[in-house]
Amino acid sequence: MSFEITFLGASGGPLEGNTCSLLLKSTDVTYSELLELETGAESEGGNSNSNSNSSSSSNSNSNTYKTNTEELLCIDAGSGMGKLTEIIYQESKYHQSACNLLNYYFDSEPIDYYYHQDVKRIEPFVNFNEYNTITYSKLLFNKLNNFLITHPHLDHVSSLVINSAGFTVNNPPKQVYGSKYTINSLQQHYFNGIVWPNMPSFDILELAPLEFDITHKIGNYDVQMFPVSHGELNMIESKKGGRHSSITTIPAGVNETHYTMASTHRKSSDPDVHHYQSTSFLISKNDAYLLVFGDFESDMVSKLQRNLKIWQSVAPLVLGHKLKGVVLECSNAKETDPNKLYGHLTPKHVIYELNQLNQECKKLGGSDVEVPLKGLNVIINHVKEPILSNIREITDPRKHILTDLNKYNQEQGLGCHISIALSGTTIVL
Repeated sequence: MSFEITFLGASGGPLEGNTCSLLLKSTDVTYSELLELETGAESEGGNSNSNSNSSSSSNSNSNTYKTNTEELLCIDAGSGMGKLTEIIYQESKYHQSACNLLNYYFDSEPIDYYYHQDVKRIEPFVNFNEYNTITYSKLLFNKLNNFLITHPHLDHVSSLVINSAGFTVNNPPKQVYGSKYTINSLQQHYFNGIVWPNMPSFDILELAPLEFDITHKIGNYDVQMFPVSHGELNMIESKKGGRHSSITTIPAGVNETHYTMASTHRKSSDPDVHHYQSTSFLISKNDAYLLVFGDFESDMVSKLQRNLKIWQSVAPLVLGHKLKGVVLECSNAKETDPNKLYGHLTPKHVIYELNQLNQECKKLGGSDVEVPLKGLNVIINHVKEPILSNIREITDPRKHILTDLNKYNQEQGLGCHISIALSGTTIVL
């Protein structure tokens, strides 16, 4: 089984419009088939001369339709319906993918430069009608029942909020999954009737908290959620001392436990209680797995070993060649003072984390496994655009990151297949 990933957004900002969102499905069904299923159902329902078998045929089509629509899954929602409309138009009109961010740098390369040669890149919307792009986008989002949200920062949820105004009320509510912390934040700070209408109260959305260390059935997929650290919280009350590296500040007078891990059993004395929570998702179907991270920092910075626990969990999948790929961030093209990383990774941190996975695989595989990560697809997203005062320093950060990662990958002998995710492109893993 293979995963098809459309990167609605893969940027870490600060430019809006391309922030992180992955539209995922298996290759068992195409987007064209999804739309044809609905068209067929409408045509059949409107035919008054249908034969005596129409009822059973309709039920069969309905079951197939429901099964296939459960193939769609969205991980994070920084970009959404608007970006999908743009992608469909670009591919249907010009018969090729495009990443508008590459146009902004004088030294950027063609799209294929950023994907490893063994990663298959496709244009799934190339045969669509360019003049129906908004309709196609709306119909596909009608079929998108399930969202996985890694954390509630605006660049990962903004399209979910805006797009919710276009979700139809006669459909089942969209299921939005995340940690208790993420779900509570969405309800209290976005869908609160002030910043945006309370969509869950209108049955437009259903906010569904997930537990850690449990495998959940979501659509046609099995999903396991892991906690990761997105930097330390900047406590107003304690500005002196410590590593105040998070972009999140606890407002004065607000109970700090609201901003910590979702568990009700956590204590303020716990060593990681002041770390902003993000998550990663291990998604599987038919014994094929995909690991997708939200924003996070390296264990070498946080000292929490949260990432190590994830690597220990997926190491058997790597050795069994079941892990199709890892999607993780590398926000910074240049190595940066850890106090100024704000809970993100640099190329050296990415390699450190991959080395952790490499070591865990070797522990399990023994001396028989020399290069356990050989051929593992590592897809980098959440690359930040460099907004600098010196115009001569504005160069393509994705190219810089890819160059460094390939260099370190070779030096360390990891054997990974490293690619850079580009907003507007689709790959098969």
